[in-house]
Amino acid sequence: MIKILILKFSALGDVVHTLPVAATLRRSLPDSHIAWMVEERYQDILRDNPDIDEVIPLRTKVWRKNWNGKSLGEILDTIKTLRQHNFDFVLDLHGLLKSGIIARLSGAPTRVGFHRKNCKEKVSTLFTNRKAPFMAGGIHVVDMYLTLLQSALGKITETRLFPLKVPDEADEKIATFLDQHPDLTSRPIIAINPGAGFESKQWELIRFAELADRISEELKCSVMLTWGPGEEFKVQQISDHMQQPKWIAPPTSILESIALYKRMSLLVSCDSGPLHLSAAVDIPTVSIFGPTDPVRNGAYGTKHETVYKVLSCSFCWKKTCPLGTKECMNQVTVDEVFQAVKNHQQIKNQLS
Repeated sequence: MIKILILKFSALGDVVHTLPVAATLRRSLPDSHIAWMVEERYQDILRDNPDIDEVIPLRTKVWRKNWNGKSLGEILDTIKTLRQHNFDFVLDLHGLLKSGIIARLSGAPTRVGFHRKNCKEKVSTLFTNRKAPFMAGGIHVVDMYLTLLQSALGKITETRLFPLKVPDEADEKIATFLDQHPDLTSRPIIAINPGAGFESKQWELIRFAELADRISEELKCSVMLTWGPGEEFKVQQISDHMQQPKWIAPPTSILESIALYKRMSLLVSCDSGPLHLSAAVDIPTVSIFGPTDPVRNGAYGTKHETVYKVLSCSFCWKKTCPLGTKECMNQVTVDEVFQAVKNHQQIKNQLS
């Protein structure tokens, strides 16, 4: 039996984008043992995934905050667990120093990684011994991951599936919430998610409020404001600035949020985990991009519209704007995003 380890620790959207790798492995090597090392807080995404035999959680966020003897012991136990598996292949889908080190510590004889020019931290190439070809711009990260997989296995039939299982209890929680708000469900629901992984990717909250009012008043749709951990104040600020009816989503786990988005007609979001979760479960999206490249990191599939500006400094990938202006996000207007929502075929069909 071939034993394979996938290294994709975070973040939420990146883990979602890696699901086709596992799906392709399962169909190419049906008798293999496929393990996935992922940050503990994202492991629910892989729950009941038919393509994964084992999930190995990492607690790097906890370890960094609580560096002590217990943390060291957990790290050593994790390394021991990796060595005991006797993996044949490791796929480093990060291109980071830490992922490279973990790939090497696994003891796997074949360690596949990105070309040096595609690595976020080029030193990681010291720890891999089989490299994917260089991939220039214009390729979505999902396809980049599958190209790396071909470097490990040769010519394979790629399978672009995103299995995300929602347990009954999560589905029932969301169904109960919606049943309690008949005014919300009386019209098509458009979700607005204002959060993003870092500050430079965020659109102004006041603009989200203006957009939500227009969606409610002009398109006659209900507006659901969604949020993740630490983001409730954002949707509250949007709500406070709105004139039209709106609903704030209840607190949700990752799996509960999938159940929620599956009931939406459309999601409006910046580059965020919920954007990619929605795309993975076939929910249409309209997204706002600035410092990240929508061609590489946009919603994957055909039901999606992206609003962005191409400036001389576009796609810098910086967590804070180097110019201090966030010009790439600020130049995207409410009217442009509203028109993208209005023109979306899914909404047209529901309103016709």
